[in-house]
Amino acid sequence: MRLFAALFLLLPGSALVVSTHRHAHAALTSAVLLFVVAHAVLHALSAWRSTTARTLPAALRNMDTHAAWMMLASAWVPLVIHRVHAQPSSTLAAAGLVIGTLCQLCSLRMTSDRLRSALLVLGSALQFVAVALVIAMEVT
Repeated sequence: MRLFAALFLLLPGSALVVSTHRHAHAALTSAVLLFVVAHAVLHALSAWRSTTARTLPAALRNMDTHAAWMMLASAWVPLVIHRVHAQPSSTLAAAGLVIGTLCQLCSLRMTSDRLRSALLVLGSALQFVAVALVIAMEVT
């Protein structure tokens, strides 16, 4: 599930970064690139962690433990930059970011690894759609 999320965010995410680069300013392009790379890397790290029998180095284990917080931070950066440039924002985009945030925050308390993964993937997908809506508002 997490490997699918990593590929989902990396492949269409790269198209989103290219589109942002063509139609928006550099700060927003950098924020979207940070969002896509952070989510894809964190989901890939989790998928790798679940398949390997070796113990992970402390830094990677710490990143996986705090993945939800890092995903939250990277998802809100494009919206903040979008608002700094005084662009109108979509209510649907804000709702997607908030619901995705709630899913990721709920994952922090889960003891079941499968349910935690499902909540993180759902939160990432909702935030991806919300960031795409923010970019669409920037282009128009």
